[in-house]
Amino acid sequence: MDKVQPQKHGRRKYRPLDVRTWFEGFLQLIGWILVIILSVVTGALFILYEIKVLNRHDVDFRDMHFDQRITNNINNRYHKNFLLAEQCANPDPVYFPGQTARFPFEPPVAYPPWSNIAPRCKPVVMIECTDIRTAACNATREALYDAAGLALAPGTPYVNCLRAGRVRVGAMSVPAGRPISLVAYLYDNNPYATLVINSPFDINVTGVRQFVDQVAEAVSSSTVNYVQPSTQLSRGISLAGVRVVASLQLLAGYTRNLRAVPPWIAVSNLWPWPGMNARCQNTGTEPAYRITGSASITIPGFSLARPNEAVVALTVAGSSLLLAAWSIGPAAAPSQELGGSTDITVSYLTGIRVAIGQVPLLGPCGGWQFSSDPADLNLTYTPHWTGSLAALQAGTSFRPIVDQVVTVDVRDVAAPRTFALPSYGGMYYIFGAFVMAFIWLVSNSLILFIIILVWWNVRSNKGLPPVTYRYMKKYRGW
Repeated sequence: MDKVQPQKHGRRKYRPLDVRTWFEGFLQLIGWILVIILSVVTGALFILYEIKVLNRHDVDFRDMHFDQRITNNINNRYHKNFLLAEQCANPDPVYFPGQTARFPFEPPVAYPPWSNIAPRCKPVVMIECTDIRTAACNATREALYDAAGLALAPGTPYVNCLRAGRVRVGAMSVPAGRPISLVAYLYDNNPYATLVINSPFDINVTGVRQFVDQVAEAVSSSTVNYVQPSTQLSRGISLAGVRVVASLQLLAGYTRNLRAVPPWIAVSNLWPWPGMNARCQNTGTEPAYRITGSASITIPGFSLARPNEAVVALTVAGSSLLLAAWSIGPAAAPSQELGGSTDITVSYLTGIRVAIGQVPLLGPCGGWQFSSDPADLNLTYTPHWTGSLAALQAGTSFRPIVDQVVTVDVRDVAAPRTFALPSYGGMYYIFGAFVMAFIWLVSNSLILFIIILVWWNVRSNKGLPPVTYRYMKKYRGW
């Protein structure tokens, strides 16, 4: 009998997902299927949380940003008036009889690009005469100042605020032989209206007023609609009766764009909302200015029995504010320990920061006012004496401090300010939903081919022909 040769079983060739039943295939793919289900559920929860829970926060967030962009242009216009009140004040740099100093005037600083808003000064009415030192020219000046509501003394508030603030005044010498005239100029050196003064010592005051009214009404109010102070803002600041030497300075530069916080910046162009689009114009790129300086004043004496006498007056643009020259406070921070110190510290004034603003609705009589917001008033004091409250009540007093330098910082309430949006994290939920949708899309696309592969292997392991046997020649006849 012939021996039966044993059959050689070769190593089975590796096939991915080589399963024999559909249940085995399901066990192999259960992790993948769970990933698909979890991505769908997680993405749906992200969107549901964004719409149902964060929706109000989302709307408030975008509306705040949109409103700020809209109103910021208005703030820029009013802050421009702050600059014009400094740079477009009455330019009268001439001497007149009886005048001890030149009329307050300083060359204007360079104008910043105010979002294509061309700065316009009030029209100016110039006194043109051969010799400005004559009594005839001075009489003409008195009539013009009366028509403009101004006082002859430099830095004096309006005499007639109802007539003031509409035009500027000035004077200049002209060649001999020309009569004394009032010449009106707008934005260039070309005169557009002239009033000849034939009798300087018998001037028709009504005619001069009508001429000034005509000049003021010839300009659109929207172009120069601001309250002209009686003098430059920097020249119209006084503390305790002493003029503050101040000047216009840059407070914050051009790096003040109103941009959304992350992640809004990355998707601002994808969101169809004007307020969220980074390309919006007039969004706080303008700089902010302030007027700052100092004055050497006498700090009045202080006694607890007469506190009302220890005040100093701050005047800006004709508006005055009384400030405490002394401050009383605890010498140390409050302590919960028994027997803590009851000493106090008496300090004197060394620094002032205030804010003013233009109020057009009040008219020229109340056009510039101090801000009533406590945050806009900041006083700095330097310690002078430390002791017990009993000693102060017993009569301890302090002599006046002579030649004390006090810094003054005047800001505009309408100045562009740094705007910080609230921290909003709702976009991260939308990003998470996008990621889950991407995972679902990729997984679904691949699992279709994997199911076909499992089907192929199950039929092959059961001895069945492939799925496509009907289209194969070697299985013809099955």
